[in-house]
Amino acid sequence: MPFRFEKKSTVGWIVCLNLLLTAPHGVAAKDEVGKKPATETTDTVIATMGDVKLYSEELNKLFANSDPKARTRVLTNPKLLEQTIREELLKKFIVQQATSSGYDKQAAVQWAMSRAGDNILLELYVNSKAKPEDSFPSEAMVKEAYQQNIKNFDIPHQVHVAQIFLPLEGDDKAKKVTTEQMADLAKKAKTKNADFASLAKEHSKHVESAANGGDMGWIPVNQLLPEIAKEVATMKAGDIKGPFHSPQGLHIVKLIESKAASVRSLEEAKPVLIAGLKKQRLDTLRAQFLKDLLDKTPAIINSENVSKLK
Repeated sequence: MPFRFEKKSTVGWIVCLNLLLTAPHGVAAKDEVGKKPATETTDTVIATMGDVKLYSEELNKLFANSDPKARTRVLTNPKLLEQTIREELLKKFIVQQATSSGYDKQAAVQWAMSRAGDNILLELYVNSKAKPEDSFPSEAMVKEAYQQNIKNFDIPHQVHVAQIFLPLEGDDKAKKVTTEQMADLAKKAKTKNADFASLAKEHSKHVESAANGGDMGWIPVNQLLPEIAKEVATMKAGDIKGPFHSPQGLHIVKLIESKAASVRSLEEAKPVLIAGLKKQRLDTLRAQFLKDLLDKTPAIINSENVSKLK
């Protein structure tokens, strides 16, 4: 079975889900603006923004209607949970401002809100009719998709490297000073028992890695600067090379560890494969449902009246 990898979800579906999760706030703000929630006396206030309060019951409803994995990820990550709370509170605050100012009473706004509600209902209803079977996909289908797309699961040669970097800037005199400084740093770095991380923290001008002792983390070799990739190709773990030039400046590189190219196993690839196959199945069932609907009740267009549209 051909298998398509898609980096982006359908825009309409993303919008639909977003509106679905935020709709309770919008409805509450529209219908109850100026009123206190019925549960205020017993419900716990999670956060406030001005006179707007976010209650635990609102968050519980949000989580109850969220993807289980996403819910777990949020609830087990304090920073992500706080970010979610802030976002929900801000949404509620803005909705209150919009409704208290009467913005929601504008004809164009009411039309857009009604249209959004219709789109949500349409998406949820059609998807409920096109839901893949619980047993889908079978193990055999997953294995077949893996074999047909095995190249997509290639893991390229990766290296764990650290570097000391200085840009070559200024006039010839300044560049000479930088070159001499890097030669001295390279000599120190290559000394037995030298602390490469301390040297990088103190001298490297690569902001992203300097704070981590020059550690660049794991990087596929094909994503390295060509000049660095060329040097790393002949290095062994623990080797230090440099200084050498790149268009950015001068580098001293330490190879911490490397991983040969490999292929992600079936078990590792399975979550992606299952999600992709289910998405394909959903698309197929949606198309069939809509076709059957139109076949059963065909659309009839009055051409004469269409010509009168402005």
